[in-house]
Amino acid sequence: MKLVTFTHAGSTRIGIVAGDQVVDLAVAAPSLPREMCAFVSAGEEALASARKAATQATSRIALADVRLEAPILRPSKFLAIGLNYADHVAESGMDTPPFPVFFNKQSTCVTVPTIRSTCRASRLCSTTKASSVSSSESGAGTCRAIALTR
Repeated sequence: MKLVTFTHAGSTRIGIVAGDQVVDLAVAAPSLPREMCAFVSAGEEALASARKAATQATSRIALADVRLEAPILRPSKFLAIGLNYADHVAESGMDTPPFPVFFNKQSTCVTVPTIRSTCRASRLCSTTKASSVSSSESGAGTCRAIALTR
């Protein structure tokens, strides 16, 4: 089951992707929360209700007609792990750290899945290659965010 936060007809809410359609949980299961953090906090009962609603929903919205948003619009915190795989350590030219390197990012680093920014080299991106950067032989990469400073 693919949970999404989406905007349609000027309203942002949560739903489930079913093929090339979205089941709007605000319509299919109106008792469920309309925001992802509240939905996740509601636990297994909410998840079971959403699954049931998705299988029984007769009204769906074409995926092409919605704007996908970040699943959790404004997370309270965003923690990351740096230098967490061998290729990344090699690319950085740094030594493998003896312990995991944790760091935080601003909650505003979360973007919608369809935004793409181009940067001259993947090393300029504020996110790791594994999660959001695809590099070409020319050194240009496509990434979800570009670091303003490094």
